[in-house]
Amino acid sequence: MPIVSSGQVSLSAIAAEFGGSAPHQLSEYHGKGNAPSSGEIQLAADFYGTANTYDIQYLIVAGGGGGAGSADNADGAGGGGAGGYRALTATLTAGGSGMTVTIGAGGSGNGIPWYGGNGASNGGNSSFNSNSASGGGGGGGKRNGNSGGSGGGGGHWRNANTTYSGGGGNTGGYTPAEGASGSNGYTYGSYHPNYGTIRGNGGAGGNLGTSDRTWLNGTSYAEGGQVDNGGGGSANTGDGGHSRYQSYGNGTTGGSGVVIIRYAGSQRGSGGTVTSSGGYTYHQFNSSGTYTP
Repeated sequence: MPIVSSGQVSLSAIAAEFGGSAPHQLSEYHGKGNAPSSGEIQLAADFYGTANTYDIQYLIVAGGGGGAGSADNADGAGGGGAGGYRALTATLTAGGSGMTVTIGAGGSGNGIPWYGGNGASNGGNSSFNSNSASGGGGGGGKRNGNSGGSGGGGGHWRNANTTYSGGGGNTGGYTPAEGASGSNGYTYGSYHPNYGTIRGNGGAGGNLGTSDRTWLNGTSYAEGGQVDNGGGGSANTGDGGHSRYQSYGNGTTGGSGVVIIRYAGSQRGSGGTVTSSGGYTYHQFNSSGTYTP
């Protein structure tokens, strides 16, 4: 319960809110409320209306889906859907119990369709504070893309002249949506009725523009995997794995997920990689761990 905003402030009221060891001394409460980290503490000026809680914003990005492999230089394969993207808020109690952070792995490319790898796999889920984001959908080879946080792109099979659908996004059913659907596989080019350039892009994470998916150091998270013969998704971005057109080969791995916690002012919690920027303290988790308020 916050300290009163007017009238008398007692040391016992501060101790009830912020804890400490009896017999209580004002020096225990340096850095608490609005008190300085050292020097003189004034009961009213430094503790009116304060509480042993603080507000955080946090980003949960799941692992991106893998980009599918292609079995022929005229077949097409879907890019991986981005891992689900969720930006949330919470109020934490300083000194509370550790909170589990789970980081989802990127999905695999699963080989070449001729050899049983006819579709890439989904990324793993990420979670924090009892909230989760869904792994991105794997791209399709000679089949549809998978549904996921963002849907994987659909494939195209030249020999059967068959186009497959992209997977659906927002499998968690969240509002706002954690991700978009993947694109259908489709033929691009017309120099031969069955031999065009084939593309089936994965959906972009969060169903948001790139600028809205930038949280720290200019990194844009949860990008859908394009069909451009590029590589796998970058680690700790939730990017979908890129895929192939007019190119024979295995698929690519989606980027692993990330959780980022930020709050205004100096460091209060612990866990992850801690940095400061623009008046915020950031805790970035590139692997599973514990955040301690």
